[in-house]
Amino acid sequence: MKDRGKTEVKVGIFVFLGLVALFFLTVRLAQEAFTPKNTYKLYAVFDSVSGLIRGAKVEMAGVQIGKVGNIELTPQGKAKVEMNIFQQYKVQEDAVAVVRTFGVLGDKFIEIRPGSSARFLPEGGMIAKTESPVDLDQILASIGPTVEGLKELLGTKEGQENLKALVANFREASASIKSIAEKVEKGQGTLGKLLTDEKLYRDLTTTAENLKILSAKIEKGEGTLGKLIKDEELYNHLKNTSQSLEKVAKKLEKGEGTLGKLISDEELYKDLKALSKDLRATSQSLHNIVTKIERGEGTLGKLVKDESLYNEAKRTLRSVNRAAKGVEEQVPITVLGTVAGAAMK
Repeated sequence: MKDRGKTEVKVGIFVFLGLVALFFLTVRLAQEAFTPKNTYKLYAVFDSVSGLIRGAKVEMAGVQIGKVGNIELTPQGKAKVEMNIFQQYKVQEDAVAVVRTFGVLGDKFIEIRPGSSARFLPEGGMIAKTESPVDLDQILASIGPTVEGLKELLGTKEGQENLKALVANFREASASIKSIAEKVEKGQGTLGKLLTDEKLYRDLTTTAENLKILSAKIEKGEGTLGKLIKDEELYNHLKNTSQSLEKVAKKLEKGEGTLGKLISDEELYKDLKALSKDLRATSQSLHNIVTKIERGEGTLGKLVKDESLYNEAKRTLRSVNRAAKGVEEQVPITVLGTVAGAAMK
C-alpha cells in the first residue's frame, strides 16, 4: 500500500509539472503569436476596423512585415491599432495603412502601401494616412433600396413590357455590332480599310519614315526650318532686329523722329485735323460745283449743257474761218498796191 501511495504521488507530481510546462508553453507561444520578438511598434488610427483581430497580418507588397497588436478605442470614437513590425523592415513617413480582406468573406489584415519619402517612421511612430475597409453590411444596405425599387418596377405589367423592349433593343444592337464587326473584318468601310488595307499601312509607314527623316534633317539644321531652329547667326540677326525694333518703339513713344512726332505731337495732330476739315470742305465745294455743272447752272454749266449755245459758238467759229480766208485772199493785192505806190513816188 505504501508503494502504491508513493507511485500515485509521483504520478501526481509528474502530471502537475506537465500541466505547468504546458501552461508556460501556451503562454509563450501566445505571446510570440501576438507580440513577436525583434519587432518595433507603429500605430495607425482608423474610422473603423470591423473584423480585424489581434494577431492579424501586416503586409507590404504582399510580404508579411509584422502582426497586429492591441486594438483600442480613442476618445474621438476611432480605432487605434498597434502594429508590431519586424526589425528588418522600415516604413516611410508618407506610407498609407489600409484594412484589407483575404477574398470576399476572408480574414481582415492591414496592408501598408509604401510612400516616396526618404525618411522612415521611428519606433512608436504614427502612420498619418489610413483607409478603413468597406463594410459589406453598408453595401448591402445601400443596394437594398435599389433592389426593392427594381422589384416594384418589374412587378408591374408596364415594367415587364419595358424590360422586354429593352431586351429586344439590346438584341438589335448586338446584331448591328456583329454586322459592323463582320464588315470591318472583311475590310469594308473606312474602319475596315484602316484595319485591313496593306497599301494604307505601307503609306502610313512611308509617311512615318519621311517624318523621321525630316525631323532628323531639322535636328541637323538642314533646310529652311532647320536653319530657323539651329542657325545661331540667324538667331542673333533676329535678336538684333528685335532690339532695333524695340529701340524704334521707344523713340516713337518718346515722340522722336517724323513718325514719332506724327504719333505724339498734339499740335501736328490738330493741324492735320484742321487740314482734314479744310480738305473735306473743299471736297464738298467741288462736289457742289460739279453738281451745278451737271445741272447746267452757271456760265460753265450752260457751256457744258446748253445745246443752242454750242450751235451758236459753232456758227461763230465758221464765220471767223470765212473772214480769215477773205483777209488771206486780199493780203497779196494790198501788198502789191503798197509796193507800186512807193515806186511811183
